Amino acid sequence: MSLEFIIQYTVKDGADEQAKGARDRFFAALQRQDPARMRYRSLVKPDGKSFVHLAWFADEAAFKEFQSLPEFPTFGQELSAVCSEGPEALKIVEVNNSVSATVS
Repeated sequence: MSLEFIIQYTVKDGADEQAKGARDRFFAALQRQDPARMRYRSLVKPDGKSFVHLAWFADEAAFKEFQSLPEFPTFGQELSAVCSEGPEALKIVEVNNSVSATVS
């Protein structure tokens, strides 16, 4: 069974470049992973300071693999240091999508 998470945060004024650097380094590590097992997206809200990350994992093993990436704790620490709010991660469950019928 797949797992999904939403991560939300707001970057402090003046910390945009540090946040971008943290994201860029983390995404470089993620690009070496199998997209059939894990996908991670970063989106910015219109204010340019608030971000949403969407994470999808094929199963519990893929999620554990993600958490065991050496870059994972570093990214969390770097991101926390530049946030005025968050980051907050919540497990979410898909109820509909545009590709297939209702899933629950």
